[in-house]
This record gives sequence, structure tokens and C-alpha cells, in this order.
Amino acid sequence: MATKGLMSKRIPTLLGIIILIGGLIAGVVVVNMQTSLQSKAGPTGSPKNVKISNLASSTFSVSWTTDIPLTGLIKYSEDPTKIIIPAGDVRDQISGTSQSYNNHTVNVTGLSANKTYYFLIISGSGSYDDGGKPFQIRTTAQAIAPAEDIIFGKVLRDTGDTVNGGIIFVEAEGGQTLSTITKTDGTWRLNLANSRDKVGAILTYDPKKTLLSIFVQAGGTGTATALTDTSKDKPVPDIILGKNQSFIEGGQTFAIVEATPSAQAVAGDGFQLEASQLEISQQIEATSSVKVLNPATNGEVVATDQPEIRGKAPTGTVIKLTLQSVEQVQVVQADVDGNWTWTPPQKLEQGQHTLTIEFTDTNNQIIKITRTFSVLSSGGAAFTATPSATPIPLPSETLPPIDEVTPTPTEISTMPATSSAELTDSGEVSTTILLTILGICLLSFGSISKKWLKKS
Repeated sequence: MATKGLMSKRIPTLLGIIILIGGLIAGVVVVNMQTSLQSKAGPTGSPKNVKISNLASSTFSVSWTTDIPLTGLIKYSEDPTKIIIPAGDVRDQISGTSQSYNNHTVNVTGLSANKTYYFLIISGSGSYDDGGKPFQIRTTAQAIAPAEDIIFGKVLRDTGDTVNGGIIFVEAEGGQTLSTITKTDGTWRLNLANSRDKVGAILTYDPKKTLLSIFVQAGGTGTATALTDTSKDKPVPDIILGKNQSFIEGGQTFAIVEATPSAQAVAGDGFQLEASQLEISQQIEATSSVKVLNPATNGEVVATDQPEIRGKAPTGTVIKLTLQSVEQVQVVQADVDGNWTWTPPQKLEQGQHTLTIEFTDTNNQIIKITRTFSVLSSGGAAFTATPSATPIPLPSETLPPIDEVTPTPTEISTMPATSSAELTDSGEVSTTILLTILGICLLSFGSISKKWLKKS
């Protein structure tokens, strides 16, 4: 009888504990379901197409896009545990007020040479990092700046309307990326003399025949690419959104011929192409003057995370290489022996990668060849602040006012491509808290029931 009485007193309490634990588990499941649904719900405020440019001894720039117009800034510091210094969008720094944009670009100035800096992206009320750790970038050594070499141009829609707020990325052959933003009349200008080479030294280039690769990121309005050289950069011929253009030969603009359909993004595994698309690409390559020698075949497995991409082409052929999985674009030119080569400066992750080779044929048409390959292993390099960075949202916080700073266009990093992984918001914890409170209430109910049974 005593055992029966003891059990009758404990059962309500045990029931309350079980319900409390069940409520916590259910809360976690519901929050995860909400997060999954939110990630499929369409436009978000998560930063996309994160790119680093204008890297120099005292400055660097960060740009990104969002599906919806939002305010944007970054916070940075030399101390990864105290990232509190704000730097606002270049347009906000000029106007002194925070405004909402789809395209975002921030210039950070006044830094020390040869220093590592850490930063977070603040998009709307969300804070985003690079896969659970702050983005990081290291400034270059101090160097004596050469005389200015201002290049300029204009970006238009196919309707003839000007493009305001489009981000222009320019990479001179052998150099890192410079960037600027278009004005209300669609015009842009930057100092090409600020270009740095791949090791951070001032780039030496020919002011008459150095190749320039230009990429325009206008967010939801569209993107564009253009190839020109330093003999046609004052001004660069008008760039039209939605087109790939070449101004290399006689300043002409050539319409692009799609040799293969666009690659489709696959979550967690870079890009993949249908077998029929690869067959089309192989047929085009078979009759093309441009050949890819490494990787030699589609699906080839390479044992290094920085493979040498190389091939053959007629002497002087200008070739645009786009490595989509890590969003790197490089322009190369076949040498006197017809050889062209490029090694990605950023180490590649293990898994499949897609390379697109573009060139202008004898009929003045731009042809595309696609080559897939897989990296067997990766060295796991620690450098993070690259164009392929994937920000992860952190808890929201109240943002301090943005200090007004006069933007100073400066220098560089790797030329970006046109796509980037979509980010997922972290979800809300309110459901978990509510279910926890419910469990506590049930636990209290069990305790009251115990006393009631005792009196009975």
C-alpha cells in the first residue's frame, strides 16, 4: 500500500517532466521546420555574391547583393573577439544617412599595412559571418603609389536607360580586382594604377595593350561582362546589362553564342551539367581552334587543390576562364607558341568543379566550352575573405549610427563570377520558449496534483 501511495504521488511529477522534455524537443523541431520553410520562401535579406576588392596597404572593399532592399554596412576590427568598428555603404558615407539598396559596397580606409582584419556583414537587422567565424583579410605592404591612370565608362540597360548603383569590377591582366560603383547617369571611373599583382605588389602593365576583364553586378537588374584592353579604356565602350561583350578587336561588340546551357547550382556540390550539355560542349571543342589540355576530359579527377588549367589556341587568342564553383574569373592570352595556362590562386574544395572557357572565333562570335573536373583532396587553406565566401547569420542586434567617412577608391582581389550560394536565416526561438513555458506549467500542475492526491 505504501508503494502504491508513493507511486501515485510521483506519477504526476514524472508526467510533467516528460511533457517538459517533449515540449523542448518539439520546439527544436518546429524551429528547424520554420528555418527550412523560410529558406525556400523566396527573397531574403541574406548577403549573396560576397566579393572582396580594392585590397591595398590601408584599404579594402566588400560588396554583396540582397534579394530585397536593405540597409547594409560592415563591422571590422584587428581583434576577432571585438568586431565593433562600423563602416557604411559608400553612398551612405557621402549622404550621411542609411538607405536601403539591393547592391551594397563598403570601402574601409585608414588601415595599417600588413595587418589581418576581421569583419562581419550587417544586412538589415541581421549579422552574418563566414561559416561560423568572422571574415578575414590581410592588407598588403606599403608601396609608393604610381601616377594616376583613370579609366571610365558607362553601363546601360538594353532599353538605353542608365544603370545607377551597379558595382563595377575591373581586373587588369595579372592583377587583382578593383571596384567602383556607377552614378545616377550610369557612369563609372576608377584608378587603374592602384592595381596590385597576385602577391600584393604594385602591378606593372602596358598602358596600350594590357587586357582588362570587367564584370558588372547590378543585383536584380542584371549582370554583364566585357573584355577590353588599355587602348580602349578612356572610355571603355558602353557596357549593356545582360550581355557578354568583347571590345578587343576594332572596338566591336559581339553578341554571345550560347555553346552550352547555363550550369545549374546544386546545394553543397558546386555546379553540375546534364550529360547532353557536356556532349554539345565536346562537339564544339572538337571543331574549335581552342583546346583544353588539362583537365583533358570531362569528369577528370585531379589530385591537387590548385590544378594548372592549360590548353592550346592560335597565338594571341584572348580567353576568358570562369571557375564557377569558387567564383573566379581570369582573362588569359595564348603565347607565341599557342599555349595558355592559369592556376587558380584560391585553393579548391574537394568535389566537383565547372570551368567555362570563352573566346571569340574567326566569325567574331563568342563561343563557350564547358569542362568539369573533381578535386580529390583539399589542403584546407585558412584564408577566408574570398569572393566565394558564404556568410552565416548571427543573432540580430541594434546597430550604432554609421560614421560619416569620405570614400576613397583604391585596390584589389580575384575577379568574381555572376552567382553565389544563397544564405539561410537562422529562424526564431520564440516557439521553443513558448513550449518551454508550457512544459513548466505542466510540471507545476503535476506538483499541485501531488498535493491534491496527498490530501485525498
